[in-house]
Amino acid sequence: MRHKVIFVDIDGTLIDINTGEYGENTKGLIYTLKENNIPVILCSAKTWAEQNKVREDLELSGEPFIIENGGAIIIPKGYFHFSIDTPNSKEMRDCFIIELGTSTGEIRSKLNNIRKKFKIEFKGVSDISLENLAKIAGMSIDYAHRMAQREYSETIIQIGKNDLARFTHAAEEVGLNVIHGGRFFDVTIGNDKGKAVDILTKLFKKKYHNDVIFFGLGDSENDFSMLKHMDIPMLVQRPDRSWSNLVIKNIIKIQGIGPEGCKNAFNKIMELSDSP
Repeated sequence: MRHKVIFVDIDGTLIDINTGEYGENTKGLIYTLKENNIPVILCSAKTWAEQNKVREDLELSGEPFIIENGGAIIIPKGYFHFSIDTPNSKEMRDCFIIELGTSTGEIRSKLNNIRKKFKIEFKGVSDISLENLAKIAGMSIDYAHRMAQREYSETIIQIGKNDLARFTHAAEEVGLNVIHGGRFFDVTIGNDKGKAVDILTKLFKKKYHNDVIFFGLGDSENDFSMLKHMDIPMLVQRPDRSWSNLVIKNIIKIQGIGPEGCKNAFNKIMELSDSP
């Protein structure tokens, strides 16, 4: 049997995009996948602090994960039983970190220049208080604090619709990537989910001697770069029951919005044979 590895987006896929809640059976399904030696790899725009909460909730603390749209890959020490010789890597606490993104400080500096030069009004996470962030995002102060701990990106919380195209053009002119997700959008330099996934899939291929099949679950355009690296890419439905219009070979459209679709995808993965 070929080994199976699942890469999964969080917002709008693993959890409800509006309520932040997991599906009723999510934890049990992930437990079943783990019992069958199928790693579940979180790949999200969320920060390290945010993902730690999800990993704790779903008992995924032993698996690698990808933060801030590929800003960094976090690998628990000892997960791969060989040395990882990758540029921009470092050891920290009980994990191995591969950094692909540019610091949030540099990103925010470029954003401030755009604000001044083009007179575009917008607010990122760093521009508002935790109280306002919690109110706007509909989350607790504790979760807002986790969201604000950005290292490789900035999340734009508020911007006028008429300014969005001008902002995107100005950002790209100075080397920023504008990545649209669910409710908000993120700004990075030099990274996306796909670059991180490419590195991590190669490590899994080495671990399993190329005897591995990769599944990817997402819901939005932000997941394109992740899903195109998958043997079996899957899309769950968005809140309006549509699917993102991603042109990817052999993509499977799963019935179910967010966590409900994720449940259906997990069950399908368990049922699928070990060949693409």
